Amino acid sequence: MAAALSSTGLHPSCTAPAARPSSSTHNHSPWRPDCTSQLRCQPAAACRRTLLLQLAVCAAQRPSRLNAATFQAPSVSFLPPSSNRTTQATEVRAAVPKHHTGPPVYVQATGRIIAIGDIHGDLQKALSCLEMAGVLAEDDGHIKWVGGDTVVVQLGDVLDRGDCEIGSVLLLRELDRQARQQGGAVYMLNGNHESLNVAGDFRYVTPGAFFESARAAGLSEADIAAGDQRRILQARWYLYQPGGAMARELAKNPTVLVVNDVVFAHGGLLPHHLKYGLQRINDEVGDWMNGATRPDGTQAAPPFPAMGDANSVQWNRTFGKERVSDYERMHMNMQLRSTLDSLNARAMVVGHTPQMSGVNCECDGRVWRVDAGMSSGVLDAAPQVLEFSHDNEGKLVARMLRQAMHGVEATTRTYPAAQPSSPERPSSPSPMDTGAPSYA
Repeated sequence: MAAALSSTGLHPSCTAPAARPSSSTHNHSPWRPDCTSQLRCQPAAACRRTLLLQLAVCAAQRPSRLNAATFQAPSVSFLPPSSNRTTQATEVRAAVPKHHTGPPVYVQATGRIIAIGDIHGDLQKALSCLEMAGVLAEDDGHIKWVGGDTVVVQLGDVLDRGDCEIGSVLLLRELDRQARQQGGAVYMLNGNHESLNVAGDFRYVTPGAFFESARAAGLSEADIAAGDQRRILQARWYLYQPGGAMARELAKNPTVLVVNDVVFAHGGLLPHHLKYGLQRINDEVGDWMNGATRPDGTQAAPPFPAMGDANSVQWNRTFGKERVSDYERMHMNMQLRSTLDSLNARAMVVGHTPQMSGVNCECDGRVWRVDAGMSSGVLDAAPQVLEFSHDNEGKLVARMLRQAMHGVEATTRTYPAAQPSSPERPSSPSPMDTGAPSYA
């Protein structure tokens, strides 16, 4: 393991390398106020994927197999913008009318579909889920995709409550890069905790995650060690504010995703969301996170149906309650049937609400709840995943996998063969979804 670490330039003791000194002669910190009292980031620390992953592991302060992992060159960068840029206005993306400005809603899968619930900064649970699903392996210290044409959907809430947020994002992004070379993909949805961070609400951020984001933003190790909370908070806001590096990365995530005939949404999809427009929701969330401006010069705002109240896509718990009255169950069935029939879908998968009983289904298997509270910052439950596939007769099969003391437990549910009538919706993946994501 030590040899593998040496090849990456990282210390075997999991001690983060010291940041390079700032090019500024006035302040050794990469953060300094300019004459307009705006924060400008100096290129003081080069944050490669390997460095960021190492920092995430260090922040967790517990042993990890990823200490020996080497990630290839990134397709996206978390580096702060170079100081030779004239003004931050060059980063503004105009929200000009387009066919699509955000990630597509409808995608196709030729192989298995794997659903993973809320991670909440727990890198080890994310690894265990991916291994249990049979899509990840470690090859001579390298993380390797072995899932072929499998499509993995992570239901959102990668952020908050845990120390390894950026490390988890980088892991899933790297697996997506490898998966697309084999006909598969790895999707992350935006949950309510992603939106909270882009909105500047850091109530649920752990000290380790603040450390991770500060280093990723370029804050020097000396400033972090000094415990300057104001600078550490400013560093996180620099990354996550609309148009910031992490916000732009999260803008690539869909808020609503339909893979074949299975619907994915963090909190759940209700009939009024369909009336608003699913692609419109993805577009507007992406525009807001990208820091786009409208034609009238105002900044793009988050769409109310996506995150505005308890009935929004990211916040509603209509389908997440484990204990419900007969009336609530009837209401749940009506909402679910209307939504699925409109989309010609067989099932919906949601996260958001931790399930004390683990991954489970309701309404005759038409809705699956996959937030098992796996993160050590939530319930610290055993890793669990949900798998969709087809049997020899072409019937849809759902299989719940749970890590147990003596191996992996599996519970299977087979859906009837009858197919509903086809509504008007795309029958093939959007051209935007071919190859690696490129909506940043």
